[in-house]
Amino acid sequence: MRGRSLRFILFLMVAVTLSALVYGYAFSNNNSFVGSSIDEQFPVPAEARKSDVPFSNPGVVYVRYNMKGIEEKESIPDFYANEIRKWGWKEDKEEQVGALRVFVKDGKTMNVTTHSGFFTLFTKKSTAVAGAPHTAVSKPQSPPKQ
Repeated sequence: MRGRSLRFILFLMVAVTLSALVYGYAFSNNNSFVGSSIDEQFPVPAEARKSDVPFSNPGVVYVRYNMKGIEEKESIPDFYANEIRKWGWKEDKEEQVGALRVFVKDGKTMNVTTHSGFFTLFTKKSTAVAGAPHTAVSKPQSPPKQ
């Protein structure tokens, strides 16, 4: 019986270690960001792929990005939240509800929701920057200046 519990503990330790390695690898290559398609001043991981999903609220600009490894229950990965802050956005924790995270900068508000395999950005139409360029910005470079 003791041998079984030892094997189980060993198996559990290996499983946890492998899970941590896989999770770390999934986010380890995220060293560049681009301006989002609705506001060039808001970063999006370069690996995220814009997905055309219709949205029917005329007062809101919405975009969906598919990205491997992102989960609703884990919210925004730390590397991404840190990059958002580096670009000058501050989190409004009072507005946070569930998977919704809210960031503000220079009177603009960007809402971020995470889901399994994708995340969404949305903002009021009046604050969106239409046709924002998609220029890659690597982490070592300075965030955009206003």
